Amino acid sequence: MSTDSISPSPTLPDAETRSRWLRAAWHPTDQETDYEVTEIEGALPRELCGTLYRNGPNQHVAPEAGVDAMHLFDGDGMVHAFRFEEGRAWARNRYVRNECFLREEAEGRYLWNGVGAAAHPPAGGMRQQHNTNIVPHAGRLFAMVENAPPFAIDPATLEPQGAWPLDGRMVGFATSAHPKTDGRSGEMVVHGYQPLPPFVQLYSVDASGAVTLAEAIEAPYPSMMHDLAITERYAILPLCPIVMDPGILAQGGLFADAIRWEPERGMFFGVRERRPGAETRWIAAPHAAFLFHVGNAYEDGDKLVVDACTYLDPQGLLEDIRTIRSGKVGRGLRAVPHLYEIDLSRDTCAARQLDDRGAEFPRHDDRLTGYRNRYGYAVTGLEGAASGLLRFDRTGAGSVTHALGVGQMAGEPVFVPRHAEADELDGFVLSVVYDAPEDRSELLVLDAANFDREPLARLRLRHRVPMGFHGNYAAAE
Repeated sequence: MSTDSISPSPTLPDAETRSRWLRAAWHPTDQETDYEVTEIEGALPRELCGTLYRNGPNQHVAPEAGVDAMHLFDGDGMVHAFRFEEGRAWARNRYVRNECFLREEAEGRYLWNGVGAAAHPPAGGMRQQHNTNIVPHAGRLFAMVENAPPFAIDPATLEPQGAWPLDGRMVGFATSAHPKTDGRSGEMVVHGYQPLPPFVQLYSVDASGAVTLAEAIEAPYPSMMHDLAITERYAILPLCPIVMDPGILAQGGLFADAIRWEPERGMFFGVRERRPGAETRWIAAPHAAFLFHVGNAYEDGDKLVVDACTYLDPQGLLEDIRTIRSGKVGRGLRAVPHLYEIDLSRDTCAARQLDDRGAEFPRHDDRLTGYRNRYGYAVTGLEGAASGLLRFDRTGAGSVTHALGVGQMAGEPVFVPRHAEADELDGFVLSVVYDAPEDRSELLVLDAANFDREPLARLRLRHRVPMGFHGNYAAAE
């Protein structure tokens, strides 16, 4: 990335206002809606024909300490669906009504320890809150979190269909919330991790929905492995030294207390072919860091090229994600984009920083997942009171920012091609934005090729969408 097209930094309000905005951005809502969006600035492209799904934490029954005391990862899942057809749009949102949600709703109290919020007294078993991602695959729709199997919901109504433990073939406790779907074959690859050996698991689900790979992988240590990458032939597992203590978890402790930054262990990439029975090589990275989210990866001869948002100060990150609901954030939320080149002929890894700006929630054209891509997208400015969206260019031709106003907080950008054969820059970028000064939400539709211009359409929503995590677009069949 270069630093082209950077807008001037806006004047930020005082710290108390920024803190209030941040608390409001993550505050849950009990409102479940179903309506046509009629307040639209601009015009919706008629080529948009499908549904954007988005998931995020939205606790229904608050813990005793209140929602401001909750960890960033805590909260029942709430899925928002925005359906597009013939230049019109409809909005719907529903809780993910899994077993934990239903029991707490019936009993009227917070029953299980969360990531950072305790129950008094806690019920037996583990809290499962499917609040991290929402993934369409093989005609089904899965709400996902990294301490449980995927949970199926109806793609049209968002009503619950139940847990899906990969047709009974799971070899670990859970899957992660970050599957990668091969842009050509349609095969979905997802991993799992846990604090007890074997520490990592790898699964593949083909384009028809059949589970074709379910294997355990031995790793050097038990890491919080949030994401993975794939290429045409390989799965790439980032092992970062945010280490889990199984003893704390076994005693019923909070997950936030059981993870710690241990840079002396080093950072590795686990590389293995995606076929059954393949061996895993753990290749040392040149620095210790934490990768929450990986962008894309591809093969270049004997090298694997991976881009990722990299936290060089993971200790600050751990502190910030614990206190963000109360409006307290330091500098720990700032990840910077890096490119990693893994040389399989030498078992070595090189890294270079791509940009000085903070960037998170990286996305690209999903048709190119696992293959060489030029453009990617991310949220920038998470550490301030104004954020924006970034389009970067792997060729170094310059990155472009779509700036937002003060107090406007962007959600993950999702690219939608104009049509199935469109090139990589011929399409739209969708992002749900929370406007803190107005306490309302809107959905932006940007022209990918004219990224820094005014949105093609701005959908002003009747319901507030709390800040969330990830989502995906499913084209209409």
